[in-house]
Amino acid sequence: MTKALFINGSPRKNFNTAQLLQRAMEGASEAGAEVEMVNLYDRNLNYKGCMSCFACKVKGGRKGVCSFPDDLKPIMEKAVEADVLVCGSPVYCGYPTAGLRAFMERLIFPGVNYSDFRRPVVVKPKRSATIFTMNCPDEEVYRANNYHILMDASAHQLGMFGPTEILYSFDTYQFNDYSRYDAAMLPEERKARVRETQFPQDLQKAYELGKRLATEVKQG
Repeated sequence: MTKALFINGSPRKNFNTAQLLQRAMEGASEAGAEVEMVNLYDRNLNYKGCMSCFACKVKGGRKGVCSFPDDLKPIMEKAVEADVLVCGSPVYCGYPTAGLRAFMERLIFPGVNYSDFRRPVVVKPKRSATIFTMNCPDEEVYRANNYHILMDASAHQLGMFGPTEILYSFDTYQFNDYSRYDAAMLPEERKARVRETQFPQDLQKAYELGKRLATEVKQG
């Protein structure tokens, strides 16, 4: 059976990023995949980025998988063995969250082949995607802030495993009650309008994304 893993790199388990990942997961399940969601900011999950142990580069050792013994190790095993991998993150200071960046370090570095940079070590090819949520009102502002360089560079690293893509969700709702926060540059009326009109479309795109990726794996 097709295995699809969804990585939530947001500290919030039920907000924008998580909701989009959930819909993508539902789409993959509809296509017949076995699905699982991992919340990187789970309080019981203790891990760091690459520790430079170089175990993944030792001659005769296991290649392509991070083997550092912490709470991320079993998740890395699942990520490597997955047929579909979808990561999600909000934009923090122009980058994916620290949690997702640490995950990406641990996922990507073992695949870097020090004997031939042109041929990454891929244990199992996969279809993948990254979902980004943000305050940017549209793609024009996203690019004006160079997020297409800073954010997309991270997402495109998944291309070492096979075809990958990015789904953007702009101008997302941040607070349940805007009156409690100093956020004059983020008009609640506009945010609420986008939440009611655009976000449902983004959720549908996420569903279609998950279903498409899982279907592509089945079709080979």
